[in-house]
Parts: sequence; C-alpha cells; structure tokens
Amino acid sequence: MLMRLTFILETSALVLLVPLVAQAQNFGDSSQTFSSTLEEGMQRGYADVVRAYGMTTLLDAQAVNQIQQARRQYIENQMRAAQVYVDANRYMQEYRRSSRPAPLSLEQYVRLAREAAPEPLTATQLDQLTGMVTWPAPLRKPQYEAFRRHIDRLFQERATGYAVYGEIPAACEEFAEKLRADIMQFPPGDYVAAKKFLESLAWSARGVQS
Repeated sequence: MLMRLTFILETSALVLLVPLVAQAQNFGDSSQTFSSTLEEGMQRGYADVVRAYGMTTLLDAQAVNQIQQARRQYIENQMRAAQVYVDANRYMQEYRRSSRPAPLSLEQYVRLAREAAPEPLTATQLDQLTGMVTWPAPLRKPQYEAFRRHIDRLFQERATGYAVYGEIPAACEEFAEKLRADIMQFPPGDYVAAKKFLESLAWSARGVQS
C-alpha cells in the first residue's frame, strides 16, 4: 500500500515538472519572439497596429488607383469608338456624294428621251389626217383582226378630234402582249419588226390626244 502511494506521488511531480522545464528552456532561447517587459509588449503591439494600418492604407490607395485607371481606360475606349463611328459615317457620306452622278440638264433629258423614243412612223404607215394604219404583214394575220379593228377605230376617232387619252397606247400594249405570246410562230426578224411597229404606233399617239 505504501509503495503504491509513493509511485503515484512521483508520477504527479513529474507531470508538473515537465511544463516548467519547457518554459525555462524557451526563456533562455536567444530567438524568443515575446516581450520581456510589459512596456516592450505594448510598444510592439502598437507598432503592429500602425504597420497594419499603413498596409491597409497602401492597399486601399493602390485599389483606388487601379479603379481610376480602369475608368480612364474605359472612357478613352468609348471616346475612341465614338470617333471611329463618326469618321466612318463621314467617309461614307463623302463617298456617296463623290459617286453620285451629277443631275442632268434639261437639254440632256430631252436628248435621252429622243434617243429612247421609237422610230416615228411614215405617212404611208400612219396617215395622221385620216387615221388610216397600214399594218405590216406579220400583224395582218387573221387571229389579230380584233386588235387591228380596235386600234383603227381609235385612230379614226383621234383624226376627227375625239379621243380618250391613253386608249391607243393601252390597245397597242394589249396587242404586243398577244404578240409576245405567239413569239414562236414568227421568224426572229418578223417578230422584231412587228414589235417595233406597235411601239411606234403607241408613241405616235402620246402627247397628241386630248
């Protein structure tokens, strides 16, 4: 019983002694990082606070500077894009103005109209006094008799002073549409001649009817 009690006391003393030895060893180490006095500890703590505050201020300033640079770069990019758009629009307008043909004079319009007009009919092909039309052979086919009679009557009415504006050109166009439908029935030369005759016939009535 006595031996057992002695063993317990020795074990307890050893447990309490180990931390004290460790603290003594740390106290004697030249690389210690803790303060030796209360005043030194307070100074070190204050220095750490000041250092942390300075580092925070520096980081905040750097962040603000980066934000300002990013904002400045964004504004410059927007201004550059706007300038590019304005320049491109101006160049396009200048190109359109330079490529736009100059307006024609009245004399030029008259000359172009004369050049585009069909060849006038001769007095043999169309008698302006009587309104008699001498039809070319391709248009004298029996299937075109109704078209010829209608146009003959309109020209006779025109010769006597009575005519409705636009009736003769419309009748000639109707005749031309029938001719186009029958194009395979004509030699190329006959079809072209018949088509030109109808165009000249319609043109001869423009600007004359009242």
